[in-house]
Amino acid sequence: MRRRKKPEGGTFELGQLLEGALKQLGVKGDYDRFRVEQKCRAALGEKAARALTRVDLRKRTVHLEFNHSIWLQEMNYRKGEVLKMLQRDLPELGIQGLSLGLSRGGRI
Repeated sequence: MRRRKKPEGGTFELGQLLEGALKQLGVKGDYDRFRVEQKCRAALGEKAARALTRVDLRKRTVHLEFNHSIWLQEMNYRKGEVLKMLQRDLPELGIQGLSLGLSRGGRI
């Protein structure tokens, strides 16, 4: 008797399973924001990452807030570089823009 072949396509990547579970739990947006924040902090460097007080992801736009106007000015020069990096590293999020602002409160 011949052994049957296993049907192909029955395996899933762990990332796909995790993403599906997060969608069902209703926390996928929080996970996406966390991933964007980690990428931004890594791209900015240690000092600028400490000045970063808030990262938000809304309607395919990443909004970054800094605690001092000097860092805001510095990031205006690096805005294009950070946007390209986010688009390259997180293509599934479809990030189209990057906005910068000055935080009114302390670090969250």
